[in-house]
Amino acid sequence: MLDQVTVVAYFFCQSRYASVAFPDIEHALAETWRHCGKLKTVLVSNDRHGCLVDFTARHSNVELQIEASLVPGDIHTMSVDCNANLHRRFKTPYALIVQNDGYPLRPGLEEFVGKYDFIGAPYIRNVWWKNLVCSTLNYWVQNGGFSLRSKRICEAAAELWRRKYARSLNRDQAVEDLYYTKFLPLHERTYRKAFRLANNRESLRFSWDALVPIECPPHIPFGFHRTCSREILQERFGSEI
Repeated sequence: MLDQVTVVAYFFCQSRYASVAFPDIEHALAETWRHCGKLKTVLVSNDRHGCLVDFTARHSNVELQIEASLVPGDIHTMSVDCNANLHRRFKTPYALIVQNDGYPLRPGLEEFVGKYDFIGAPYIRNVWWKNLVCSTLNYWVQNGGFSLRSKRICEAAAELWRRKYARSLNRDQAVEDLYYTKFLPLHERTYRKAFRLANNRESLRFSWDALVPIECPPHIPFGFHRTCSREILQERFGSEI
C-alpha cells in the first residue's frame, strides 16, 4: 500500500544559506523513511543547490525538481505552486507532504492511505456545533505542511485554480492548505461533494499542531506539525517517541 505514496518536500532559500538550512529537511526525510520505508521522494527547490545535488546522488529514491517561481523565504510562492502544480510533482495516487517541522513520529501511514483525499493536523476545535457545520459543508480546515493528499484532489484544486482563482484570490485566501480545505469546500459545491476531508477526530490521530488551541491527543499521533509540538509530545510520551 505504501508504494501508492510519494513523499514531497519543498526547499527554497538563498544559495548561501542552503547548506545550513538543508539538514533540517534531511532529518525530516530520514525520520519519514525510518517510519514509513524509503518511499519515492520529490524535493522541489528554487535552485540546484549543491547540498541537494549531493543528497539526490546518494539516494536513488529522490528526485530533484527545480521551480524557478519559488522565491527564497516567500511562503506565498510555495502556496501558489501547491495550488497550481502539486498534482504534477508526483505520479502515485497519494503524496505525503513533509517539512522541517512536520513529519512522522511513528509507523502507521497505511492507516490513512486510501481513506481520505486530505488529512492534516486539525485547525478547528472539536466542539459539537462546529462539527455539525463542518460535516454539513465538508469544511474540515487542516494543516498542509504535514499532510497526506490524493492526486485527484490535487488535480481538482489545480484545475479550479487555473480556471477561476489564480488571479482573484488574495494572499490569505491563496494559502495552500486553506485553499484546499476551507476556500474550495465553501465555494465549490462539486468539490465539496467529491472529496473526503478527514474530520477532527481522524485528523488528530494523524497529526497535531501545538500552535492551534486544540488539546494534545491522548495517544501519539502519526506525526506532528511545528517543532514545539514535538517537544510537548516528548514531555507527555517520553521515550515512546
